[in-house]
Amino acid sequence: MKEPDLKYDTAVSEAREVIDVALGHGMSHIVLSPGSRNAPLLIAASSRDELKKHIVVDERTAAFVALGIATTSGKPVGLVCTSGTALLNYAPAVAEAYYRNIPLIVISADRPEEWIDQDDSQTIRQFEALRNFVKNSYDLEASGLDEISPTGLANRLANDAMFTALSGPRGPVHINLRFPEPLGKLTACSRRSPRIITSVDVPREISRDVLKQLGEEARDKKILVVCGFMNPDHKMIRALKELEEIPNVCVMAESLANFTGSEDAHVIDIVLSRLTEEKEKFLAPDIVVSVGGALVSRKLKEFLRRSDARHWGVGFFKTTVDCFRSLSKRIEAEPAPFMRGLASVLRGVVDDATPTYAVNWRMERQSAIDRRERLVKEAPWCELKAFEILSRYLGRDMNLHLSNGTSVRYGQLFDFDVHATYSNRGVSGIDGSTATAMGSAIEYSGTTILVTGDMSFSYDLGALGSNLAPDRFKIIVINNCGGAIFRFVGSTSSLDEEIRERYFCADSHPPVKELADAFGWSYASASSEDQLNRVLPHFLSSDRRGILEIKVPADTGAEQLRLLLS
Repeated sequence: MKEPDLKYDTAVSEAREVIDVALGHGMSHIVLSPGSRNAPLLIAASSRDELKKHIVVDERTAAFVALGIATTSGKPVGLVCTSGTALLNYAPAVAEAYYRNIPLIVISADRPEEWIDQDDSQTIRQFEALRNFVKNSYDLEASGLDEISPTGLANRLANDAMFTALSGPRGPVHINLRFPEPLGKLTACSRRSPRIITSVDVPREISRDVLKQLGEEARDKKILVVCGFMNPDHKMIRALKELEEIPNVCVMAESLANFTGSEDAHVIDIVLSRLTEEKEKFLAPDIVVSVGGALVSRKLKEFLRRSDARHWGVGFFKTTVDCFRSLSKRIEAEPAPFMRGLASVLRGVVDDATPTYAVNWRMERQSAIDRRERLVKEAPWCELKAFEILSRYLGRDMNLHLSNGTSVRYGQLFDFDVHATYSNRGVSGIDGSTATAMGSAIEYSGTTILVTGDMSFSYDLGALGSNLAPDRFKIIVINNCGGAIFRFVGSTSSLDEEIRERYFCADSHPPVKELADAFGWSYASASSEDQLNRVLPHFLSSDRRGILEIKVPADTGAEQLRLLLS
């Protein structure tokens, strides 16, 4: 839809100031949800041509769309909602952003303080409603229609909010603006540049002397570098490749770590599942160096918790993260330069006592891959077959999003040679996978693929109704009749089948084709290996946004996955 040619701005100066300061700090996208109390903010956003505006009625969907845009762009993204429960719908996506260090700028409209808890409509206690999931909360009582000076309160609070969101470990912030009447009054556009408070970045690289000390400590040790979720970073990729060349260093990187170009770091679960107790002790590291966010692999976390390894956590942290219960050093430094520096000093001091550590892991990985290929080839039609085929067809120009539950776990079992791989693993919620991927597709110029389960797909139908998806966005629904993960994990797989299927797997029988038709998406389906090999190339090359439903039996996948990981 063509943007209206607006000659007017909101008369509420605080709304103008907050939007303009955010623009000055690099916010170029804003996701807006219609409302009455937020009229000054909607008008202010609409009259700024520099902003890319995305209108989403459902606030929960809106927040995940903003999360996806920010994930791909690496820049702050604004979120604007009206008063009342609208703000609470942001909570799942804001929590995800907090644990993934993504700068969402939440701007909520509110009633004046005097009307809170007074039985007036849409009045709840909004200030600090998101306090557990944002870096800071700000409350601003709009003064009305008077002009404010460049050093006014709105300017200072907005600058502080943006600085907080973008400094240190990045993260979301919440600005709550209390607007009195009138809300929709306009004034002539007379744009000025607001005061933008900038910061001077001081390099936080670790010194050479400290690196030498660490190198001496690690010279005769078996070192395991573990990589959780990270955005693509060519400097990090180069650093990890340098570490891979050192004989006593093994790198384990999950697919969400986006460590491309390595043949030895991935498919962790199929390697660990084959280790005997004797081999596990033989391959246990002396030092674990971790980088990135939370791990998907439960097997890797349990393996490291059983070891006696010392753990060095690298990066910038909000708190002390001791996931493996063996943290000995918090190394607050830029991860990529640190890893390159560590590789440099290790090359000079590595001892001959452990030259085969990386080789031993490489041999285990190759053996595990050979076994996986045999099992997948012999397996009946199931999720393993489908994901193996997907891994062959998805290309380097594609961004891959994996929904939580079964999809992201199967995604760890194969090497996907794609541009980047993402998943909402900060909080690991099932909600918002489609909307997040859709937001990412808005920002990414290539093709974006979401691989999701039928349960995750059903959970996020609001995203389809937003009508924001570009034609280069494709959704692949693995329809395995409900939450198939509950047929696999030990806590639920052994339950009485009737109880498990009704209360846990909860097959909702989503009418995927009818939903695609209703929302204007192309539709294709595959119910066998041959069908998927025929349909998938055409689906991926189509110039229209589409949904591919891959139908697999309910129970077969869990049986085959259990066999692979036994």
